[in-house]
Amino acid sequence: MKRKSTYVITSALIMAFTLLASGAWAQKGVVSGIVIDEAEGASLPGANIYIEGSGTGTVSDVDGVFLLNNVDPGEQMLIVSFLSFETQRIPVQVEAGAVVTVNVSMAPETIMGEEVIVTAQALGQAKAINQQLNAESIANIVSADRIQELPDVNAAEAIARLPGVAINRSGGEGQKVVIRGMEPKFAAITVNGVSLPSNSGTDRSVDLSLISPELLDGIEVFKSPLPDMDAEAVGGTVNLKLRKAPKELKLLAKALGGFNELNNDYGDYKGVLQLSKRILDNKLGFVLQGGVERFNRSGDFLTNSWRRGATDDSTGVTEILGNTLRLEDRHEIRKRWNGSLSLDYGLGKHNFSFFGLYSKTERDRFYMQERYIPSDPAIEYWGRGIDNALDLYTLSLNGEHTLGRFLVDWTLSTSETAGETPYDFTMRFTDFSQTFDPALDASSHPRNYFDAARPGLDETFLFSAFQEGTQTMENTQAAAVNIKLPFNLSQKIDGYLKVGGKYKGISRSRSVERLAEEFYYLGAAEIANAIPLYDGELIFLPDNNKLVSMLSFTSSSNDIEFENESGENIGLNASLDPALLRAWYESQIPVLNKDRSVIVDNYEVEERVSAGYTMLKVNFGKKLSAITGFRYEYSDNEYRSGISSINGRYGVNGFYMDTTTFQQYGEFLPHLHLKYKPMSWFDIRASYAKTLARPDFFYLTPRAQIDNNNTVVTAGNPQLKHAVATNYDVFFSAYKGGFGLLSFGFFYKDVENIFYPWTTNLFDQETADAFGWPNYKGYEFRSFTNSKSSSVYGMEVDLQTNLNFLPQPFSGIVLNINYSRLYSETEVFFLTSETRLVIPVPPIFETTYTNSTRKVDMPSQAPHILRLSVGYDYKKFSARVSGAYQGTKANTYSINKDFDTFTLEFWRWDASFKQRFGQHWSVFLNLNNFTNQQDVSFTREEAYVNTIETYGFTGTFGLQYEL
Repeated sequence: MKRKSTYVITSALIMAFTLLASGAWAQKGVVSGIVIDEAEGASLPGANIYIEGSGTGTVSDVDGVFLLNNVDPGEQMLIVSFLSFETQRIPVQVEAGAVVTVNVSMAPETIMGEEVIVTAQALGQAKAINQQLNAESIANIVSADRIQELPDVNAAEAIARLPGVAINRSGGEGQKVVIRGMEPKFAAITVNGVSLPSNSGTDRSVDLSLISPELLDGIEVFKSPLPDMDAEAVGGTVNLKLRKAPKELKLLAKALGGFNELNNDYGDYKGVLQLSKRILDNKLGFVLQGGVERFNRSGDFLTNSWRRGATDDSTGVTEILGNTLRLEDRHEIRKRWNGSLSLDYGLGKHNFSFFGLYSKTERDRFYMQERYIPSDPAIEYWGRGIDNALDLYTLSLNGEHTLGRFLVDWTLSTSETAGETPYDFTMRFTDFSQTFDPALDASSHPRNYFDAARPGLDETFLFSAFQEGTQTMENTQAAAVNIKLPFNLSQKIDGYLKVGGKYKGISRSRSVERLAEEFYYLGAAEIANAIPLYDGELIFLPDNNKLVSMLSFTSSSNDIEFENESGENIGLNASLDPALLRAWYESQIPVLNKDRSVIVDNYEVEERVSAGYTMLKVNFGKKLSAITGFRYEYSDNEYRSGISSINGRYGVNGFYMDTTTFQQYGEFLPHLHLKYKPMSWFDIRASYAKTLARPDFFYLTPRAQIDNNNTVVTAGNPQLKHAVATNYDVFFSAYKGGFGLLSFGFFYKDVENIFYPWTTNLFDQETADAFGWPNYKGYEFRSFTNSKSSSVYGMEVDLQTNLNFLPQPFSGIVLNINYSRLYSETEVFFLTSETRLVIPVPPIFETTYTNSTRKVDMPSQAPHILRLSVGYDYKKFSARVSGAYQGTKANTYSINKDFDTFTLEFWRWDASFKQRFGQHWSVFLNLNNFTNQQDVSFTREEAYVNTIETYGFTGTFGLQYEL
């Protein structure tokens, strides 16, 4: 299969070379240079540069650098334009076969005869607008200036400011992005075009909290990818641009301290040191950066669970009854270290670059949970300690060459993530004494359980304990080459032909090991073997010296409080000591039982993707341009796991068998992108593109767990199909220097074969045979399947403007507002059963199973997303207040729609302030979630709250030095 994919790429390249070499061209010249801001000396990316009266033009890159090839010899007029700046007309003498260097300084434009002062935030906004307007596909941009002026906590927070983007948080910190309602696993994440490997334990999503904003020189979100981009981007592609070295020495030093209001913790900190310069006659540039940080990401969780009551036959509504109440304190400290090195070496027509990125995150967690279960009745106390480390490194070598008329670039890269959880230990304690007021209705709202509880701490004993260690590793290696031939057929028609190929190999593995003792509560040999190994002091129940009291593991302080649904403060009954739980675990390692039932969760994956593409861009004058082409990707995959039929205590009985499956497929992906500019201040863009999404690794592996005790088969699905999305976009943009940009548009995604978990029953032999489990007729079957068709569609509106045309102090106001309205529809499958009495005596029952379907919104898709940012610059002072609104969204779906779950709408507010002193020093203050917004989920309606997550208000204050 490798030969076939290699043949496809090679054939495409040979065909392209043949086409490119077929023309004969006269020798021409090259014009290169850099575009900068006259006042500040900062580079201006996204500037338009073209030769007057010809079709030869280009756009400056993120460093303001431009290169014009195929320029006719003789005197030419170079035109340079940039939003909010005066257009420059520069005469240039071009010689055949020579390179002419022209450095362009841009001055702010004038409005009503007055020169406009472009403030710091307004300049960042203007750069982002220029890059967005000049992007070849539909994209949104966060410029380097916008990132650095008032930086967000991490890359995820910065991306979330763009239209159509929502954010998933962990511990209150932005972690993963949801683009146009598609889950994070549907977005491609790259650094300088190099794919980052997934760092999720199960799916293909990428944790963006690992990337520090100080590393970045811009962020690009492509919502309609081009043929030269990876196809695995149903949601879109996020490209993080790393900083390049400036000509002069630049030093950045930043130190900050922070606080967490929820835990009254003032121990947060972050430090960044960055050094950059060009040496060897500006041929070699380097950017070296290191950083360290520590943040308290603790939170309080109040959780209600519900059970089903009777269904009203007249209305069809099912009663929701209370079941349990959980109070959980999650204490978490996150530490992160990162470093990067970027090098670039220029030799005129040959340029090389290298970058290396390393990031390490450690999470030290301890969870304390109290469970109130009146139906037992019981009160349970759970303590869980977790040590987790996540390492990421990326290395990339890139070359760019001008070979006559050909522009050739190539990339070699390797990336790896390694996640390890060596310690994940849980101890469970139970109180079966007179735990609740007898008058309590166990079916009432769980909020009543706390006041009705009668905890007996001296009667609470050790019930069970278990440890689960995991390791997940993913390595990605890639090689790519692109060849581009610009052409100029006339003064009105020009463009380029581009072909290329790429190979990407992914190796991934996951291993799980579980140790457990589930029978301490029996007070028999299990606890008798454990006690002599523990060096600490143990307390036993007053009336049973074979049961270990929870008081052996509690701390003297207990000041943890929660805010319930009524706004009242309630506290935990006991506080477990994490050091004592760890000591118990370490003493019990020799006697804890190895649980073989988790072996089935281990897997290894090898995926090899070969791709080739052809892409043609044609400009018809200054008003119309078209990009068409195709991409072909071929996948050759291997998945290794196992099938187990393990039962009994800790899986001591049964069998385990290694399994390996293979999957090969190819996908042809056509593209068409149009841009029409009927007026200088207005353009229309339309695109058609096909993209794909590969299923979660956990979905594809050939693992299977046969549970004979409960007659259940749980299995992966190696035959699961990849999803293919047909994407349509139409967008309109109106822009004017000094006034900003207004854009709005519509998109539609038709997604075939989207994948999700699924449950059915092997109710007869024919069904059991069809699913490949002939010996398990009558078993419940839990696996994964494809939905035939799903759709995601909506609209986006984005306004980026400033008031610099007004007199001071109002001229410093900068506004960014965007709104997205999202819709979706997919089909989910459910298994329903009905049991009826067939023969009264002796009683014989018959169960009928039915596969039912429901059309629902896509899970995790917020129907409304509104972003509002108001910035203000006055002299050396900058401030920004930002608000983010997400509408109520669906989380999970049930057989009975009355038990669907949702996340409640919310507003979140942040603020940033910065004051400069002199040329080099500045102080800043960041306030995050200063309104203490909680995350709330519910079942059916808001009255039935599932979870209230509270992370509180956090802030940082720091000092920065720039040279």
